[in-house]
Amino acid sequence: MCPVINNPTDASRRRRRAAIPITVGVALCLVGLGVWLTFAVRGEDGRGEDAREIELEVTSGAGQVKGIVWRYPDDGNKIHDVSDSSGMIKTPWSRRIDVKSLKGPIILNVIHDPDSTGATCRILVNGKVTEEQSGVFPHCMTTVQRAFPAS
Repeated sequence: MCPVINNPTDASRRRRRAAIPITVGVALCLVGLGVWLTFAVRGEDGRGEDAREIELEVTSGAGQVKGIVWRYPDDGNKIHDVSDSSGMIKTPWSRRIDVKSLKGPIILNVIHDPDSTGATCRILVNGKVTEEQSGVFPHCMTTVQRAFPAS
């Protein structure tokens, strides 16, 4: 027995069977797009809606340090090097930064003269110290998650 090739009933069945996976694929893409847009509008894509303030502080018994280096996640962890034309930075030094990221490190390093009395670095959130280190080369590090725990 030979199959009938030009039977209109078989051709329409094949078209309907081919249309089902295409329809399901398009529906899944639309649902995925809707979910992504919902999270993007709410700010749940790794970035918060509101900036939260962090303060970086450096103090020194000598009243100056050789260098201050800091970074945070909102600008791609770019290294910010604080310098002065005299080669020394007067302390106390502080910088306020707004953080919108929901994750990533916040790092503050101090370069200090080893013959001096030492220096202290602090990272503060809402006026409270979340990280503090003292010594010749103090290094403070926290994360956004630790600085701003989920409520």
